[in-house]
Amino acid sequence: MSIPRGVKPYKVIRDFLFSAVNKEFFVFLFFLAVSAGFWFMTVLNETTEKEILVPVQLVSVPNNIVVTEPLPDTIRVVVRDKGFVLMSYLHGDIVKPLKFNFTSYARGNGKGSIPIPEVQKILGAKFYASSKIVAIKPEKLDFLFNFGMSKMVSAHIDGIIRPADTYYLARTVMSPDSIKIYAAQAVLDSIKELFTESMDLVGFTDTITRDIPLKKIKGVKMVPDHVKATFYPDMLTEKVVQVPIVSVNMPDGLVLRTFPTRVNVKVVAGRSRIDAIRAENFSVVVDYADVATHPSEKCKLILRTVPKGVASASLEMQQVDYLIESLR
Repeated sequence: MSIPRGVKPYKVIRDFLFSAVNKEFFVFLFFLAVSAGFWFMTVLNETTEKEILVPVQLVSVPNNIVVTEPLPDTIRVVVRDKGFVLMSYLHGDIVKPLKFNFTSYARGNGKGSIPIPEVQKILGAKFYASSKIVAIKPEKLDFLFNFGMSKMVSAHIDGIIRPADTYYLARTVMSPDSIKIYAAQAVLDSIKELFTESMDLVGFTDTITRDIPLKKIKGVKMVPDHVKATFYPDMLTEKVVQVPIVSVNMPDGLVLRTFPTRVNVKVVAGRSRIDAIRAENFSVVVDYADVATHPSEKCKLILRTVPKGVASASLEMQQVDYLIESLR
């Protein structure tokens, strides 16, 4: 819409806003707002129930004490009252954290418990007199502690870690690889290793780092409670090496000769390691005890030693011709 010359823009806007149609629209909006306000006030004046989150803290813990199973961070308190009172709890600054003194509730057996009736009494003093506490969740407030007993435990990944096809997992680096745990002595003695939360990492081709939480154990404090794991995939490639065949468990005075004297070993390894793999890193043997027990025209080959970092290794042939000679 173009504005004619000589006509001021604000006059056009004023005439538009205060036209007959728009006046009716503004009147409608006014009464709609008034109705909504009355409805809102009616709702706030009704008695209802709301769940209020109340922070919880355990304070004045002695320096020689390690809390291994803490109190929950918050408790859920179901309160019945008029809506405007509940709104003040939810959005105001009325509900303060509940602080419980360690020495008041700790027992000599490494356990502590805060009775729910006592929690309800403290909350009753904080809330308005008109408010009624209907329920408190959880129904128990317990904590565990010890006097610093600890030990180091190795941590392991729990889950499926599998790179993409034509790749293999060259190595995994965890930091830290051992975790300090605090618990009652009997619990410490029972724990041999720790595991992360289950995770699946499949189909990756580049180095990946993940921060993984450790599986929680009741009554055990872990420091830290997570590990950083880095997974290094490498592209698979093949190589064939010729490995000499060696006889083992030979009686004195006898020698076993194979034909051929060497065998090809097909190696699959990561591209970064394949060039470093040599024939001397493998051992292929013929066990005389097996030959003597199961006489045959051919002897069975055993791939006994495979270097670290090889994804797979296989013999080109499983049996070869042989001859046993006496040296006497």
